[in-house]
Amino acid sequence: MTLERFPESIVGTKSVASTTYYGIGGHAEYFAQPRSLSELLDCIEWAKAKQLPIALFGCGSNSLLADGPFGGLVLTLSEMTACYWETEDVLYAEAGVSNTELAEICLDAGRSGAAWMYRMPGHLGATVRMNARCYGGEISQICEEVFTLDLQGRLRVHRGADVFYGYKKTLLMDAPEVVVAARLRLTEQADRASILNIMQTCEADRHRKHHFDLPSCGSTFKNNYQVGRPSGQVFDECGLKGARIGRSEVSQYHANFVWNLGGASARDMLSLAAHMRERALTLRNADLELEVQPVGLFDDTLFSACAMNKLGPSVSEGNSHWVGLLWHPANSQRSALLPQFPHSLLQCPFQHYFRTPLSGQPDVRVELTQLMSLSDAELQPDLPFLRWETITPSAEQADRLFQLRPQMPADFLDELWNYSVSELFVAHGNIDNGEYYEFEMTPEGHWVAIAFDAPRKRKPEHTRPDKQHWNGVSLNQGSAKFSADFSYRLLKPLIHQGQMRVQACLSLGGEDWYLAPHWSPSGSPECWDTQHKPDVKPDFHQPRRYWRVALH
Repeated sequence: MTLERFPESIVGTKSVASTTYYGIGGHAEYFAQPRSLSELLDCIEWAKAKQLPIALFGCGSNSLLADGPFGGLVLTLSEMTACYWETEDVLYAEAGVSNTELAEICLDAGRSGAAWMYRMPGHLGATVRMNARCYGGEISQICEEVFTLDLQGRLRVHRGADVFYGYKKTLLMDAPEVVVAARLRLTEQADRASILNIMQTCEADRHRKHHFDLPSCGSTFKNNYQVGRPSGQVFDECGLKGARIGRSEVSQYHANFVWNLGGASARDMLSLAAHMRERALTLRNADLELEVQPVGLFDDTLFSACAMNKLGPSVSEGNSHWVGLLWHPANSQRSALLPQFPHSLLQCPFQHYFRTPLSGQPDVRVELTQLMSLSDAELQPDLPFLRWETITPSAEQADRLFQLRPQMPADFLDELWNYSVSELFVAHGNIDNGEYYEFEMTPEGHWVAIAFDAPRKRKPEHTRPDKQHWNGVSLNQGSAKFSADFSYRLLKPLIHQGQMRVQACLSLGGEDWYLAPHWSPSGSPECWDTQHKPDVKPDFHQPRRYWRVALH
């Protein structure tokens, strides 16, 4: 998948130091703050096509970009901040929502499970990625699902139980996937005064320990439980409080904090961290691992002294190493390997069209799967090629969701949209080509399909829906999930340079309209129509906004 146009959310050379919590870092050749999933995908695909390294930041509260020019793209998800209560217990939040904001949102809702996050620097994406914890709380305790975008452009759903491995260790720390959102389940209720007391206690403790006196990344090193005591205590025993290199200093109040005294460089900070690590190993036999994440190109000396090899994949370049990257051109050959089939193209939750509070459906999702390779499909064009599944946890849930059901036997049914339906739109891979198909189906097997030349403009032969046009569609019914398979011959007219665009929707009756993936918060510029007015009623027929999927 390639993107020729320059994504709108990318700007030219920018000082990363001006955007990070630590106030340190060189200049990025390109810098982007995408506002939506589509913009994020555009940025990643553009940088990959240009063979540029990609680094990912939240607010930089736990990352340290190298001092020199970064000859690639720095991404931050700080503008992806959608957050709303899908149900009374389930909070959906994008990666750019800050930890403090989450605690405050839960305070207003009378939910106590996130109070420990108050004043913890950082955004949700990084908090989930590293399984952050403090004051007896840990994000794994409340995170039910994690939504990611991988480097092949696939949206994926991970159960929290599959993501979190333990103390500051997760599936995602070594995986090239971007945390784009999470579902938090917060069932514990408490009165406002009790929750506020926990939040204020956490804040007061941070002030008592002088966490906010000067910029820092919080704990510089992880705790090593084999040592038997916190890393800060180890460094204190080594007499490191107040130690300085350049404009960086070990805090006089917490020996695991390294401050930027003003004008510190990444080399200052990491040289001091290397000194701390060496002292702990020599004097206390404590082998400690960095918690702060260096990002960029670092020479052999710093790489070895800080044990950066323990922090995840790296790429050697002469006497230096790239570390902390989302992607590097050296990985392109590996990422280009042909996937195994069936191959998941998209796993995605349904989001209420307007993200109306308490109108979510967190128990239903969509999956798209490519069943065979393009080369095999060319040879066998009438076999099932793409599978579209609507998945609920149980038959009872499906009955509850799809309440408006036709009374006639299951078959092709005109005006099926008058009932509760799951929908899939498949559009031409070239965004300037307005052709698309619309498919609708119910759990018991009613379905309808229509072909369009442009938004809501039916092809002449589809003025009245007719089953005879849709050879190559086969339905699969089940109690908790139902699906349809499409042949390659049917979809081939919409495939352009190995890609299509897709949009899954639910129309359940009343004001229950849902998107998967959701294209943007309602009212933002991306949601405006040609008259530049925000969406005021649901309109699924917007093919230019459908999600791009790469076929293989």
